[in-house]
Amino acid sequence: MRNVLFFSERFAYYGGSTPFQNYVQNAPGEDPAGALGRGQSVATALQNFFTFFCYFTPMLGALVADQYLGRYKTILLFSFVYMIGWLILTATSTPASLANGGGFPGYVVALVVIGFGTGGIKGIVSTLCADQYRKTDNYIKETKSGEKVMVDYDLSIQRLYNWFYWAINVGSLLGGVICPLLELNVDFWAAFLLPTCMFAASIGVFVAGSRFYYKPGPTESVILKAWKVIKFARSQAKRPENKEARKNCKEVMNFAKRDPGVDGVAEWSVQDSETVGWDDQFVDELKQTFMACKIFVPLSIYWVCYNQLSNNLLSQAGTMYRPPGLPNDIMNNFDPIALIIFIPITDTVLYPLLRKYKINFFPQRRITLGFFFGTLSMVYAAVVQYYIYKDPLWIETQKISNVSVFLQIPCYFLIAFSEIFASITSMEYAYTHAPKSMKSLVSALSLWPNCVAALISLAISPSAHDPNMVYVYAGVACGAFVCGCLYYYMFRHYDDIDEEYRLKKVSDQKWDTAPAAVFNENVVVQAEAQEKVLY
Repeated sequence: MRNVLFFSERFAYYGGSTPFQNYVQNAPGEDPAGALGRGQSVATALQNFFTFFCYFTPMLGALVADQYLGRYKTILLFSFVYMIGWLILTATSTPASLANGGGFPGYVVALVVIGFGTGGIKGIVSTLCADQYRKTDNYIKETKSGEKVMVDYDLSIQRLYNWFYWAINVGSLLGGVICPLLELNVDFWAAFLLPTCMFAASIGVFVAGSRFYYKPGPTESVILKAWKVIKFARSQAKRPENKEARKNCKEVMNFAKRDPGVDGVAEWSVQDSETVGWDDQFVDELKQTFMACKIFVPLSIYWVCYNQLSNNLLSQAGTMYRPPGLPNDIMNNFDPIALIIFIPITDTVLYPLLRKYKINFFPQRRITLGFFFGTLSMVYAAVVQYYIYKDPLWIETQKISNVSVFLQIPCYFLIAFSEIFASITSMEYAYTHAPKSMKSLVSALSLWPNCVAALISLAISPSAHDPNMVYVYAGVACGAFVCGCLYYYMFRHYDDIDEEYRLKKVSDQKWDTAPAAVFNENVVVQAEAQEKVLY
């Protein structure tokens, strides 16, 4: 029940937004048929604006959740805003509204309201889901065979996010299949009405299941608290008596700690953790947060690859040969199909197998691999586009070709593989590296690369039309490849830092159910009932 809203939100978002490109780009009677007839560049630009706004607003939702209402109430608040946006879109897409000129302005207003609503909950839903896993540390348990195992918190969160991503893609697949069929066989208003009704029902179910959720309340202003820590650390570092200590201290933030671990650091005089309002643990958590947030910046280039899925690749499908009755905008459902198939395989087969053979597939390596899969997807799209332009029917018509639309499938599969390694890992990394009081905020920050990617896509959208598309796809591929290489060069040491921190945490942790001697090469690490060798 607790996943109903998440499932339905993805159903509404992907199912309802899939027809956007045709709705805006094409006129009635064209193949594929549309409603507004504004052309590919305008449709792509508005789609990119929509993506930008959806990923710009999560910060607002996160701040409201962390500081004022808590995650559960914030989700409810923005869900109602979300509903209003779908109602506007449905009402203005009816034949009567289109005939009276209400279609285009209604579409633009709806994009803003829907973006405000979905953005408000986007950075919170995965966090609320992870909150339901109530263990916050590693712990020892005994299996039925009598073997003592350690349940690893980080591996459990990794697995939780894999299956969360799997569940929401089931919702996006159903919406992405049904809504284009309604668009083709009924009309656009029907394709928008179904997500509206689906989301309205899910709000009712979400409210009815309220008693089953763990609902963390709001905390103090974490931004203000973080600013105080930074300001205090800088002031301590500038003190004359800490001149020598500055040479030995690699991180200025350590000066905000009660026990900074640096020789020669002056004491805090009479101040203690209660007076200043934080303890050493919060400083360490804040350092981890800054570390996590740095990786979000280059991820923007990766998301430029992903954004092609919702606009230019749909336009490409519209120029390819399709069997009668197959909408062009149903093709991007091969992305969630691939995710539904391969997420369980990576979680239950690939990752355990790598751990068995002591291959450390740490987060930064997974994200880098995601960059390269994104690069390959755009290279493939460029090759397909090249053969479309070379097709005799295209040369004659400049609109359609004999190249089969099913040749797009590998492109969507490559994008799906990139999501498994880049998108899921970045979400997981954001949650595990944020203080308890900043979970929503950091998760929202992890979505900002999508926002920046939408701006980049918006900047190149004037070029996103035939006969330029080979260069558009190739340019995005080159950018993703170069950025992926730079990403690994800049952040590969984060894996070493994380592993050092994890091993220290394990050795420092006080175990109530097992003696310390249990930690040897025969100990088994378990994540969600899945046993793995500790190395």
